[in-house]
Amino acid sequence: MPTDQISEVNAPTRPEDIFGRVLYRIALGLAVFGGLTLVVIVAVSFLSILGRFLFSSPLLGDFELVEIGCGVAIAAFLPICHLQKGNVIVDFVTARFSPAVNTLLDAFSALAFGLVAAFFTWRMFYGAQDMYRYNEETMLLQISVWIPFLPVVFSFFILAICCFYTAARDTHNILRKA
Repeated sequence: MPTDQISEVNAPTRPEDIFGRVLYRIALGLAVFGGLTLVVIVAVSFLSILGRFLFSSPLLGDFELVEIGCGVAIAAFLPICHLQKGNVIVDFVTARFSPAVNTLLDAFSALAFGLVAAFFTWRMFYGAQDMYRYNEETMLLQISVWIPFLPVVFSFFILAICCFYTAARDTHNILRKA
């Protein structure tokens, strides 16, 4: 199969149905939130480096803020990454398969990824409850650890929905063409 046909098969598309469009907007909103979180992380790092350079004193707990922010930002980018087919795919074996077989493999992998994301959502939800119950805090800034868990749990919940949506969409496309 020529390379241009392969890229057409794997090209991301914007959802055409109302549920897909709403899901896409939610995922896009999460990605914007993740981007803003990264901007805050960069500002914290810059101020800490500046404080270390000018006053020989970094910001207290800067690494805690960076750790929390990175976790939140990474989770926030996952749903839009999945909807845009931005995950890494090693296709040296599947490159010669028909578009229908590749779509079937995409549907299967989206279903498996959705199950993993749903499992992570479930376990992180209970982890956040435990952290709230035991009042777990960061060492220096004493930030309640359950608070940054909330956007991460929400991001994984949306990721699971995105995965199940793309699995259903790809399966529907296969059945429609058959």
